[in-house]
Amino acid sequence: MSIPDHDVEPAAGPRFWAVLLGVVGAVAGVLAVIGWPLPVGGGRYGVDEAAWARTVHGVQAWSTHEGWRVSGSSWVFGAAAAAALSGVAALLRPSWPDRRRRLLVVMPAGTLLLVGPATQWALGLPWSNYGVGSTAGIAGGLLAAAALVAVGSAVWLALRRRPRAPDGAGPRS
Repeated sequence: MSIPDHDVEPAAGPRFWAVLLGVVGAVAGVLAVIGWPLPVGGGRYGVDEAAWARTVHGVQAWSTHEGWRVSGSSWVFGAAAAAALSGVAALLRPSWPDRRRRLLVVMPAGTLLLVGPATQWALGLPWSNYGVGSTAGIAGGLLAAAALVAVGSAVWLALRRRPRAPDGAGPRS
């Protein structure tokens, strides 16, 4: 017996990851449609009981609200769903150039994540119709994070395009 006789396929191939991303995208899409509140993040140091209490309060407010629940968190869950579902297409098309596959994932998700809350904030709409909270802080944070990512990407592209010295032309040791 030789080693090739024992070769097996990997346990988690591209199809597995595509199915997993599809499930994640479907769940995030449902959460976006129903206006499920975002969990509140904890503090920097350890468990933040107040954050958990705010998360529970948001879920209770969501469940007791009568009528259609509208929330800014739908933009965040929608962006996650768009990224996951377009990630499926990117995984299933390995022949596409990497740049095209990255843009396929980043553009729809980034558009939902930035334009949605920014428009909601610009129109003066509250974060949700069932809870309390301002859109300004979240929209401002998302815009600041996007600006940081854009600047980082521009620096990375500039450094990649910088001319390099030909092999052997560097300093001698």
